[in-house]
Amino acid sequence: MKTAAELGTLEASGLIQLAVLEPELEYLFRHALVQDAAYASLLKQDRRTLHRLAAETLLATYPDRKRELAAVIAMHYEQAGDAQAAAPYLVEAGEHAQERFANREALSFFERAVALLASDPRIELRLRATLGMAKVGWSFTASDKYVDLLERIVAETADRNDPRLIADAYFWIAFIRRWRGENPETSAGLRSALDNAERIGEKLGDPIAHAIPKAFMGVGMMFSGQLREGAKQTREALAAMEGKADPLSTAILSGFLTMTLARLGDFAAAEETLAYGEQLAAQGDEIARLDATIARTGIELERGELDKSMALAESCAIKSEELGAVACGVGSNVMLGAGRLQAEDVLGAKVPAERGFELALVTNMAPFRTLAQGMVGAVQGRLGNLPQAAADWDGALAAARAMGDRYGEAMTLWNRGRTHARQTPPDFSAAITDLDATTTLMEAMGARPALARVLRDRAQTLRLLGRADDADLAERHSLELARELGLKDFPPAT
Repeated sequence: MKTAAELGTLEASGLIQLAVLEPELEYLFRHALVQDAAYASLLKQDRRTLHRLAAETLLATYPDRKRELAAVIAMHYEQAGDAQAAAPYLVEAGEHAQERFANREALSFFERAVALLASDPRIELRLRATLGMAKVGWSFTASDKYVDLLERIVAETADRNDPRLIADAYFWIAFIRRWRGENPETSAGLRSALDNAERIGEKLGDPIAHAIPKAFMGVGMMFSGQLREGAKQTREALAAMEGKADPLSTAILSGFLTMTLARLGDFAAAEETLAYGEQLAAQGDEIARLDATIARTGIELERGELDKSMALAESCAIKSEELGAVACGVGSNVMLGAGRLQAEDVLGAKVPAERGFELALVTNMAPFRTLAQGMVGAVQGRLGNLPQAAADWDGALAAARAMGDRYGEAMTLWNRGRTHARQTPPDFSAAITDLDATTTLMEAMGARPALARVLRDRAQTLRLLGRADDADLAERHSLELARELGLKDFPPAT
């Protein structure tokens, strides 16, 4: 009765107000300043005692909602000055946010947990916190620190930790290393991470532990231009992972697979994969939905729906800046620049190409960095700065060849060839050399939508060189491919 009377007095004074009656009685302060003043009036030790009591009350009252309330419980333990008690709930809050694709929120929880656990003997908790931070943090900032943190903790705790967690850590080490441009043939760190993940998967006899390295191999193949085999490997891995692996890994792989299928011209399969990715994204935050929209942009760009793809890409680029989603900003700006170059809007392509390159440097996203640098070269060349264009193309080609990225190499050669054909004065001989090399690469990769467009450019250049028969053959092949795939930036069949 005393509590009810005191609450009545506070309500009558205008300091608090009734919020809800059911399922439980709740009151709120009428103004945040009143709350701050009441909080500040407490002695520090009293505040700590009350925070600890709040955490313990939540745990005792809602034992089945511990995961859902983990963030609040962690906050109360932190304010109580009990880092040891707060850390497990910060990790659980991070994992709960990650499952909902609330990546920014998850990163904050994991970073706080890692700081609290620096010298903590609970090795599994430390690995979970570090692994969670890497999973959600690599797309916001430079990825090097996450690889270093994961490699250190795995080396320290591998023999004393859950093998499944260790296998997951090896996967993310391998994934981030590959994403920044390393390949298994030349990177001992990448090769070791792959081998260890595969070894643990086989030892456990766990289909998920085995599927994750397979998924990585698929992504590596897609990066290097082995589009069909990479898509096959990734689809098989995703089928094994569905409903069993963490949704973040599944969503990332689905997005890569969607764009690869679009590059192959398999638009029906790309749409099907995107639908699955959108289902996962619907459970998440704005960044998860943004990722799915970027995958949609990739489909529309390959299909030749230039106006639609550019509108989507521009919207995604703006949203990425608002959210601070750097990896999303890379992909959306690169696609916007590519669309505008295809539409012959050179000045319009300048800002997104340069912004995509800048952000790719920040995040160390090597495949997109190569594409962006090749486009920056095309813009510079079309605007008359051929020495700078040559430097950009040389840099992009060197990077692509060093990491075995045939797709990045092909796109850079295509941009260079198109620029040579359109510069003032045009250099048709240099243009046809690049377009011939691009055609060979696109055919070998099975990148059919891009091949149709390269053949179209090649036919135009051959005609200007006076090679009419060769031009007719290239044009015929280009139109046949475009009609087979239903590309929208080609004239319809008559």
